[in-house]
Formats: sequence, C-alpha cells, structure tokens
Amino acid sequence: MSELFLSVLNMSLTASYVILVVIIIRLLLKKAPKVISYALWGVVAFRLINPFTFESVFSLLPRNGDRNPIPQDSIHQQSPQINSGIEVVDSFVGGTLPALTVGDSVNHLQIYIQIGSYIWVLCIMA
Repeated sequence: MSELFLSVLNMSLTASYVILVVIIIRLLLKKAPKVISYALWGVVAFRLINPFTFESVFSLLPRNGDRNPIPQDSIHQQSPQINSGIEVVDSFVGGTLPALTVGDSVNHLQIYIQIGSYIWVLCIMA
C-alpha cells in the first residue's frame, strides 16, 4: 500500500508543476478566448487522471534518469533523500527530512509514509 501511495504522491507532485505552468500561461493570455483556458485545464485534468507519463526532450521537468522524484525505496534508506533533478529543490527538501542516528531503531520516514497511506485510503473510502 505504501508503494501505491508513493506512486500517487509522485503523480500529484508532477501535476502540481503542470498546474503552476498553466496558471502562468493563463496570466499571460488574459485576453484569449475561454476555449484556450479550458484546453489548458484539460491538460491538468489529463495529468491527474492518467497514471502514465510521456517522455520528451521538451519536458518541463528535468530528469536525471530517475522515474520518480520520491524513490520507492526511500522508506528503507539510511538517509532518505529526494531526487527531483532540480538541485535547489533537492537540497531544500532533503534538508527537511529527518536524519537518522545510530540509536534509532525505526525509520521515522517509514512511519510517516505508512500513516499518510492510511489517511489516503480513509479519505478514498469517505
């Protein structure tokens, strides 16, 4: 269940980038017809609904070979880290992740991901 939760979290993260781009484009095209606005939000809806991505040279998100910004094995790493391909984001988010010490017997990130997946399932059921 945690793997599915992380997959959905990764898709939501990339969809948020698309939403930001659409908002910026809409600000630039204030005088454009409403059809263009609907088409832009249709791209966002497509990204949120479909569980697959299209790889392109003209991608908005730089990828360094990683398929997911949040790796599936991050819950089992000694020092969890985020690899989005954007160095500023990686260093900022990586600095906020809890650091593990030798005395820790439980990976705190694993607990957070498990709790997040339970909350996610409960919200789906609601």
